Amino acid sequence: RRVREAVVSTQSTGMIIPERKVYWWYSGYASGHRHVYAKDFHLFRPTECLRLQVEFGLDKMFPAFVDARMSRLYLYPDKDYPYAANISKVIEGTNNVYKSLADYTAEDVDAFVKAPDGREHEPRPLYEWDDLD
Repeated sequence: RRVREAVVSTQSTGMIIPERKVYWWYSGYASGHRHVYAKDFHLFRPTECLRLQVEFGLDKMFPAFVDARMSRLYLYPDKDYPYAANISKVIEGTNNVYKSLADYTAEDVDAFVKAPDGREHEPRPLYEWDDLD
């Protein structure tokens, strides 16, 4: 018998939710358009936001295999889940992905790659005979 690999995600209540993301659906009836903001949706269904993001991402990459791949995704809102003894490999994520600028040292800030500034600080004449005065 072939062993199916599964993806288990825990602690989905600690996800960072975008403020302006909106989930909407249409029932097919008149005035059947409904919508909910992701931050509000995450409060009463914490695993559903992550499931929808994965499903939409898979739908773009592998439209024919969405149902088969989504059946192997298990999401749990807390750290406790019923199949902990069956997990063979755990990939730990970082706890704090986002850092503020105050968390970096001055050497880190100076060593960081600077994006080129496309703005010109002083106006230059387009041609040599143009005068800016």
